[in-house]
Amino acid sequence: MFRMLRRSPTSFPMERMAVYMRLFAELLGPENKPMFKGIKNASTGLRAWIPDDRVPQTERRLLLARDSASKPHRIFEELEMEMGADGIREAQLLDSSERVVFLFHGQVAANEDVDVIRVYQEGTIDGVVTGLVGADDTMHLHLRSVEGRDIKMVVRDEDLARQMLGHFRKGIVRVTAKGNWVRKEDGWFPESKCSARSFEVLDETPLSDVLRKFASVEQSGWRAMEHPEQFWRDLRGLN
Repeated sequence: MFRMLRRSPTSFPMERMAVYMRLFAELLGPENKPMFKGIKNASTGLRAWIPDDRVPQTERRLLLARDSASKPHRIFEELEMEMGADGIREAQLLDSSERVVFLFHGQVAANEDVDVIRVYQEGTIDGVVTGLVGADDTMHLHLRSVEGRDIKMVVRDEDLARQMLGHFRKGIVRVTAKGNWVRKEDGWFPESKCSARSFEVLDETPLSDVLRKFASVEQSGWRAMEHPEQFWRDLRGLN
């Protein structure tokens, strides 16, 4: 059982619960055929069942989690990062006799303010695709936001990843992502575990051309303005 302390199951968004279930299954090893056995309302306990003939292999895999160079250890660390993002400070891995095998501690990303405002939501971020890395089912999108921030997001859909890679450094795209967003001094930004859901290519027609079209409409008000770009920026709070 993977037990997250002091967190009720009813306080979890279903999608976040699914993230922990997936990582728990990966920690046990897909080749060991772990099966979902339910959620125990003891804090939040995700229970799994392993076929008898795969128990020794599962135990050996869990021992590997102590090796910092192993894949199980990377999954262990990913679980701790997810916990940190959700504000979960401690979790346990228990065996079938409910003895504690591992302790997990929620990790906050380096140099991150622990008091930062964080909201689980779906939102959009504009930027330029600067990279896409990953050889397995989980790929990582690198985006340079229009504010100049370097952002990473998870992409789980291979077709979506291929389409986004086709826009590598080809202009600004608007990415819709779901997960934890944090409030920075210059706005809301997705954390690295956010999942990219879709994207659209933004029209990059220069603002001066757009305002010139507005001014071509009689009685629009834009034609009489001496500094239309400055007025537009004032409206948007960009000056």
